Amino acid sequence: MKSFFKTFLLIFILLSACRKPDNYFQGNANLRFSVDTLVFDTVFTTVGSITKKIIVYNDLEEDLLINQINLAGSGNSPFRLNIDGLQGDIASDVILRSRDSLYIFVETTIDPNNTNSPLIHTDSIVFITNGNMQDIDLVAWGQDAHFYYTNSYVVFVNNDPQIQNDTLFYHSISEPTVWSNDKPHVIYGLVVIENGASLEILEGTQVYLHHNSNLIVGELWYRPEDVPTKSSLIISGNTSNKVLVTSDRLDEYYKDIPGQWGRIWLTANSSENVIQNATIKNGTIGLHIDTIASVNEPALRLENTIISNHSSYGILAYSSKIEASNCQLNDNGAHDLYLFAGGNYRFSHCTFANYSSMHQAPSIRMSNYYEDVNGNEQLRPMEQADFENCVIYGRIESEIGIDESQNTTFNYKFNNCLIKLKESDYETSNTTHFSNTIFNENPAFIQTMDFFEYNYSLDTLSAAKNSAALNISLQFPFDIEGKSRLNDDGPDIGAFERTE
Repeated sequence: MKSFFKTFLLIFILLSACRKPDNYFQGNANLRFSVDTLVFDTVFTTVGSITKKIIVYNDLEEDLLINQINLAGSGNSPFRLNIDGLQGDIASDVILRSRDSLYIFVETTIDPNNTNSPLIHTDSIVFITNGNMQDIDLVAWGQDAHFYYTNSYVVFVNNDPQIQNDTLFYHSISEPTVWSNDKPHVIYGLVVIENGASLEILEGTQVYLHHNSNLIVGELWYRPEDVPTKSSLIISGNTSNKVLVTSDRLDEYYKDIPGQWGRIWLTANSSENVIQNATIKNGTIGLHIDTIASVNEPALRLENTIISNHSSYGILAYSSKIEASNCQLNDNGAHDLYLFAGGNYRFSHCTFANYSSMHQAPSIRMSNYYEDVNGNEQLRPMEQADFENCVIYGRIESEIGIDESQNTTFNYKFNNCLIKLKESDYETSNTTHFSNTIFNENPAFIQTMDFFEYNYSLDTLSAAKNSAALNISLQFPFDIEGKSRLNDDGPDIGAFERTE
């Protein structure tokens, strides 16, 4: 009898475990969703997207049993689901308690189509509850691309046998190379233009860098004096078809997030670098330019370029030489421009502006020395730092900072500029440094639809209007957008010429 009872009890338990509970709401049930359509824009092919979430709500006073949740496209879908913590594209008998919610996480990967044309993939998540079917549309815009992964490495040998050798992995460009606009170019890790090689990026090309990725011009592991041939970077956009360099996170949320990638680094083993008509944004440092030993040619010619929204510096230059015109440097975290430890520089018709919430230091900072690891002052003469027809403005009291040692040369001059400056900190009457300069008058940048955001062109009432030095403007007769500076009462200060 005991044996029979035990057997009966076991059967009862097993049957009970297999039965669906019947204490759930049995009527016409409608789930509520956080979105009706989930959009991924834009996803590079072969690379997984960010993870997006959908929240499913039960607004009833009773528990619900969702009979099934699944992707309509099943195994052919480019989307992947995690349903309430469980990986998989289908789930059955999902319990959703009264006034509770569950999370569904969605990812996608898109197969390449070997074309520059965008492609779209769609699917839907289907919910069946008490015979009632509901769905959420899934949409992913995709883009095929050229991808650059590790293909080389260098080993740094330590003399101390107790210390392990370091290995640097990178993607090598070892010969003259051209990147065209047939498809976007996506960098994962380090791309190094090796000594003697070059990279030219043609008009309209889009370059995207993954988190912590960098484009390095010249091999860092050789001393400049040991390298017979230099490398170079040429970016050749035009006013109607600029080159774009930014993060590979293209979702709307990330469009203005700084610090998403590393830097473009022009090392001491580079020369004859030229950047024309480009937009460089959302990295840590836009351009990092090392000491380049050439008195005849600048390390960089920079024209018609926007460098914006970097978490640290727009341009960081070490004892270098730059010629720049018609450039906009704006909203970079530390400084728009840091001319560190001397050098030779000329900036003409440029706009430096910083309204970033991170902005606590001057837009432009310059020095003619640095302190070594032992705290000793190492002098580097500032041979020339000329700013002509430039706007330098922002949200703090003084947008210029100068760290000067009296023990070496510091030649700088602001000629026909508009500057926000605490005049009591500078000898603004000294024409050696300040000539025909407008102080602390609002440049009246045109504000966008977003509060406290500007496009840095000039309003009608701008103090910069018709105030530029004509002899300088004649050298740069067209502005950053290709508009003539010579068609009205006078050229405007800054990168933009206002046309009525």
